Amino acid sequence: MNSEKYLDQILDQNMVSKILNPSKESFPLGDFNDYSEIPLGWTKEIKLNDLKKTYEKFHIYEKYVFIGMGGSISMSKIASSINSEKIIFIDNLDISNILKIKEIINNPSTAVFICSKSGSTLETKILDKILMKKNPNKFYIKDNLSAEKNILNTPKDIGGRFSIATHLGILPFYLAGFNLEKISKQISRANSECKVNSKDNPAIKIASILFYNFNQNKKRISISSHNKKDYICDWLEQLISESTGKDESGIIPIKDTEPFSPNINFSDSKDKFNSDFINLNINYDESIFYTFQILLYAISIFCSLIKVQPFDQPNVESTKITTQYLLENKNPKIIKNIRTTNINEIKDAITKNKNIICILIHSTNLDLKLKDKLIKKAIDISNGNKKVLIFFAPNYLHSMGQLLKGSYKNIQNLVINLHANEDLNIPNSLYTLNTFVKKQGFSDHLELEKNGRKSLYFEVTYEELMNKLKRLTND
Repeated sequence: MNSEKYLDQILDQNMVSKILNPSKESFPLGDFNDYSEIPLGWTKEIKLNDLKKTYEKFHIYEKYVFIGMGGSISMSKIASSINSEKIIFIDNLDISNILKIKEIINNPSTAVFICSKSGSTLETKILDKILMKKNPNKFYIKDNLSAEKNILNTPKDIGGRFSIATHLGILPFYLAGFNLEKISKQISRANSECKVNSKDNPAIKIASILFYNFNQNKKRISISSHNKKDYICDWLEQLISESTGKDESGIIPIKDTEPFSPNINFSDSKDKFNSDFINLNINYDESIFYTFQILLYAISIFCSLIKVQPFDQPNVESTKITTQYLLENKNPKIIKNIRTTNINEIKDAITKNKNIICILIHSTNLDLKLKDKLIKKAIDISNGNKKVLIFFAPNYLHSMGQLLKGSYKNIQNLVINLHANEDLNIPNSLYTLNTFVKKQGFSDHLELEKNGRKSLYFEVTYEELMNKLKRLTND
C-alpha cells in the first residue's frame, strides 16, 4: 500500500470530521475526562478586532522581550529570527544569557512578556523572579480570564504547542512588523482548506505520507530548514514529539543532522509531497501562519490514525511534579536511590547501543558556542543507523521529553548534569539556580526509569564530557 492508498483511507474514514467532532472513534481520551474537553479552539477563526485593540498600547516600546518555555515561547523564537532587533527571547537557564537579557530589560523602552499558559511553569517563574522586580512594562500571557491591564488572556481550549493563533503566536510577529489582517487571512485560508474532506487538503496529504512511513516501520523522521537558525524545526519537533509520543508509539523527529528519508523540509521552494519527502514553502512573511496551521491539522489526523491522543502531555507534566517534590523536601529518600554513573561508562553506553542514544544535558553554564560544539560532536559520532543526539534542558523537557518517556523503550538516555562554575540566587526562594537545574535532571532520570526507559545519570564537567566524546570520534 503506497501513500496514495493511505490518503484514500483517510478520505474514506473522513478523518477530518473525526478530529473536529471528537469521540472514541477519533482517538483515546488520554488525560481528559470527556470528549467535550478536547481543546479544539485552534481550529476557530481569530477575533481580529479584539487583537487590534489589545495591541495598540504596545507601540510606545522599542524592544520586546519574551520569557517562557516550550510551546509558549516557540513562535517568539521564530519571530526573533526574523527581526532580532525588536524581538528578544529567553527560554533557557544559561547564566550568561540571563545576565545579558537583564541589561536589556532594565531599559524603560523595553516591554517584557511572561509567557506561560498555566502561569505555573517552574522555569518561567524562576526567570521572572531573577530578571524582574516591579516593572510597569511587564505583561503576562496566560490562561486567566482577567480584565487586568497587564494580563493578555489566552483561551483554555487551546494547548501550548497549538497556540499559534493566540497572543503567544500572533503578538511577537505583530511586534516584529507583520500585518494582522494578513495573518488572519492566512489562518482562515488554512482552516478553510484543512476542514474539507478532499485530496486537495494539504493536511491530509502530509498525514498520509507520515502514516505510510510509520507503517513501513520508518518511525524516525528528519526535519530540516534551509535556514538552520529560524527555530522552525524546534517548533515542529515539539509538535510531533508531544503529540505523538505516547503509548509506545509516535514518530521520532530528528533535527540538527544531515537530512535523511523520510524528511520534512522548509524552504523557499514550492510545496512538494512525495512518499518520503515533504517540502513546505516558507517565505518568512504572514504565510508562515498558513503553513503552521496546516501542520497542526496534519499531526492531529496522524495521531488519530495511530490511535494516540494528540492534545495532552502526561509525561512532560510528571517531570514538573517530581522536580517540585525534590525542591520542597530537604532530604527526600528517593534521591538516595540514584546511582551516579562513572564518566567512563559513557563510552560503553554509546558504543554498545546501535539505535538512538540521547544525551540530555542539564546546565546553567552553556552558551550557544558550547552547545554547537556538543551538537557537532554528536553528529561526528553518529553513523549508519546509529544516531547520537544531544538535547538541552529545559528545552528538551518541553519537546523530546514527552516522546522519550512515552514512546520507544529502545532509546538509550544519558542524563548529564554539567558542574557549574557560577550560580545565581533566586529571589524569595530557598534554592539557587544550580540546585534547581540539578534536581530537574534527577527528576527526569527518575521519570525515565519509572516509565521503563533506559537511563543513566552522570555528573561531569563540560571538558570531561567533550574529551570523552572526542575519544569516541577518534576510535
